[in-house]
Order: sequence, then C-alpha cells, then structure tokens
Amino acid sequence: MDLSILIVHYNTPRLLRQTLRSIRRAAPRLFYEIFVVDNNPSERLPASLHAEFPEVHILKSEKNIGFASGMNQGMKAAHGRHFLIFNPDMIVLPGSLEHLTAFLDEHPSVGMVGPKLLHPDGTLQFSCYRFMKPITIVYRRLPLIDCLSCVSRELKRYLMSDWDHTSVASVDYLLGACLLVRREAVEEVGGFDPSYFMYFEDQDWCRRFWQAGWEVVYHPEISMIHYHRRETAEGGFFRQLFRPLTHIQLRSAWRYFRKFRGQPYSYERKKIRSESGE
Repeated sequence: MDLSILIVHYNTPRLLRQTLRSIRRAAPRLFYEIFVVDNNPSERLPASLHAEFPEVHILKSEKNIGFASGMNQGMKAAHGRHFLIFNPDMIVLPGSLEHLTAFLDEHPSVGMVGPKLLHPDGTLQFSCYRFMKPITIVYRRLPLIDCLSCVSRELKRYLMSDWDHTSVASVDYLLGACLLVRREAVEEVGGFDPSYFMYFEDQDWCRRFWQAGWEVVYHPEISMIHYHRRETAEGGFFRQLFRPLTHIQLRSAWRYFRKFRGQPYSYERKKIRSESGE
C-alpha cells in the first residue's frame, strides 16, 4: 500500500464530498486507501455520502475527540507506507499525490513534506512557517498594530513572507491541512500529541520530527487548493475573545509554549540525515 489518505471530519459534509470527488478526479496512479474519521456522533455523515464513495472507510468516534486524536485513530487503522494528513476542505490537483509520494521515496532523510497551498482564486496561501514565539500569537490577534516595525518584522519572520516560496526548502513547520508523512518516521516520533484538542498540534509534531532528526520540507513545485478559514481571527478583537475556538487555541498555545520552553525558535536549514539514510 503506497498511501493512506486520512481525513478528520466534523460538520462539513459538503466540503468533504468536494474533497473526495477531487481525489477521484485526480485518479492517483498509486495503490491508496481513504479513511474518514467521523468526529460528530450527534450528526453522522449522510447515507448519500456512503453510497457515493463506497471505497472510503469510515471510522466513527464515540465523541468529538478533536483533530489530533482523530488523526491518530486514522493512522492506527492505516496500512500505507506513507500517511497523507488531509483536511476535508482540500482540492487535489492531478499528479500532486504521485509527486509528493515520489519525493518522499527519493529523499530518505525527509520525514514529512507539504505542497504549496493555493486559495481558490489561485493566490498563494502561507502554509510553511518559522516556529511561533509567544508574542507572535498576540501580534496576530491585536488589530491595527502591524504598521509597527517590530510587529511587521515578527510577522514576516513567522509567515516567511520575506521568502518567495518558489524553491523546495526545509522549514520549521507546515500547516496540518496537507502533510505527506513517512510511516517509518511516525513509528519513531509518535503520532500527534493528543493533549491538543485542536491547534498547535502540527507545530508540535514538526518540532518533534526535527528533534528526532527528520527533515520537514516545503515543496512549492507541487500545488493543491485549500478552502481555508481562520475562524479564530474572524470578527473584531473583542468578538474573537469570546469565541469558543479562540479559547481552545489559547489553551493549546499555553500547552505548546510550556512544553517547548527554552527550545530554539528556528532550526538550521540543513540535512540532518544523509540521502542514504545513514
């Protein structure tokens, strides 16, 4: 089995259907399987979706266990050499899965690789980053302060907007919307930290990959479309403060910064393992 495509779903059946249709249209020339973790016991996936995609394996959780635990459940059931950590709001472009898989196969020092993500209008979506500092999350929430030079510098550092995103490069971490991950690396590093219900689990995972000697790579020559929404950033500042998702994100941030206190905010861009894997 070349590839296990893993999706955690909660309350977006129309987007999920669009994502599954895009996989089918792309017709990957790989031996692959698809697992969807149905994370909403109060409103299960409709029967029509089961009928349209009989090839998809549905894993039903007894409660909303969050993204990290949901993905761990999917990886436990998967059989592939590589795992595709995938959001239910993605569009697979033809050839993208084959090229990502070939890249991992050709670079044994790489533990995970992510493609360039595009907004539906074709513009670049930032999806590779330098590790956050505690002040970064504050700067990204406070309105009208990005005109300050210290804020602008930090946001450019974090978003890597000082780089043109056109060349393959090792990066600190990748957005968890689309990650192709080597099974061997997961067996060494472990899955997502289940103490994160949602948010920061991707940053945590990438940091642990680096600590274990596995490279994390951004590959902009391969593209996919992502219908991304920063829900915690919608509305004014005070409205954001009272959103449940904001509280979840802040709890995850607290857990992350406490866990990695004293660790570097960026790793050197160098290959840690030789191409022979030695």
